[in-house]
Amino acid sequence: MLIQKSTIDERARSMTWQIAGLWLGLTQVLLAGVIFYRLYVLGQPDGEIRDFSIVLSLSLFGHLAFQLFYSSTLPQLTWKGMVAAYAVLTATITVVSVALHGWPAPSDWANTWLPALLGPAILVGAYVALVRLGRWRLDREIRLLED
Repeated sequence: MLIQKSTIDERARSMTWQIAGLWLGLTQVLLAGVIFYRLYVLGQPDGEIRDFSIVLSLSLFGHLAFQLFYSSTLPQLTWKGMVAAYAVLTATITVVSVALHGWPAPSDWANTWLPALLGPAILVGAYVALVRLGRWRLDREIRLLED
């Protein structure tokens, strides 16, 4: 026999997944820290670390998407919750951007304000869609088990 049967119970399996998730989160935060350090402290051009940024983005958004879709444990946002999340994300991006780069010229607003307004809308919309799809998937599985 090539694979030994596992004798791990649900609590041990859950703890293993929690520790693995924490470690993944820690490594993602450290990688983001390295990227910001290289960009803003060492002054390296963005092109030299674009590959790290792409890998970090894929890792972060993929991990969150799978957690949202397969766990079905995160809350579904109400309309008020979606507006609040959008407002907080937009305000955070806007304040940080204005603090780093100053107030943009009106001719640059399509390149500065549009991403700050559209990006949070896409993130909140994706969150809501993935949570609802995950809930529908879970409800369908429960109905199949009951039949």
